[in-house]
This record gives sequence, structure tokens and C-alpha cells, in this order.
Amino acid sequence: MTFQEFMTACDGVVSAKIGLGVYDLPDAAWRDYYEDEMSPEGACECAVIDYWIDEMPSLEDVWFN
Repeated sequence: MTFQEFMTACDGVVSAKIGLGVYDLPDAAWRDYYEDEMSPEGACECAVIDYWIDEMPSLEDVWFN
């Protein structure tokens, strides 16, 4: 999977969960997740925990339920 394909997949995961895409949210370490060979689902979960939950606490309820 190329990085662009990875980002497209991550965008789909996030969009399906919360109705926003990865480009609508604060930056996350997408390249690092990709280089660590994470799945798009795993990378998105890490982005929630590492970057987005502090700025959007209600995201935890939406993402993990």
C-alpha cells in the first residue's frame, strides 16, 4: 500500500466513524504510522488517542462506543 492509499483508507475509517475526514481534524503523525506498518484502523485509533482526544474530549465516546 502506498502512503496515499494509506491516507485514503484512514480518511475512510475516520469518515465512517465520525463524519469528518482526516483533513478536517488536527494533524497527526500519519507518516510515522505508515512507516510503522500500522493498519489504517490502528493508525486512526492512535490519532484519536495521541492527537485528537485532548482537543475534542467527546470524541472518546463516539470513537470507542
